[in-house]
Amino acid sequence: MKKLTLFLIVTLFLFVGCTTKKKESIEGVWQMVSAYWTDFDSISYNVPQDIEGSQIKAWLDGYVILAGTFKIDSIDSPSYAAATYLLDGNKYVETIIYHDWTVSPGTIINMILEIKNDTLIQKWPVDENWNLNEEAYMWEKYVRLK
Repeated sequence: MKKLTLFLIVTLFLFVGCTTKKKESIEGVWQMVSAYWTDFDSISYNVPQDIEGSQIKAWLDGYVILAGTFKIDSIDSPSYAAATYLLDGNKYVETIIYHDWTVSPGTIINMILEIKNDTLIQKWPVDENWNLNEEAYMWEKYVRLK
């Protein structure tokens, strides 16, 4: 009986010690499934309700790239960018290398980022205390592809 008890205890410790919880990492490829942009109640857009299209974002070793296309007013509009990034908890900082819009190289964008299983949500802009501007903000939801 003592041998069986000792065997079960050792087996339990080995099982618990060797079982690791899957780390929720940003690294990988993610597909946008929905987005919302608002600007002080004057303009708001929803993807895919108001705007057709999507983009993917890929994070690896401190770099992020995105590429996609959106149809706005019957015009296909490409979307692409590259940046470096830092992630500390849910505080996410992108430093733009290049961007398809009027965002200049070197621009720093602070965001709140949440990862739950294979879903990633990013929201911005945030102030110096990492609070979201509730009147004018962007919200994007991604699912992990790889």
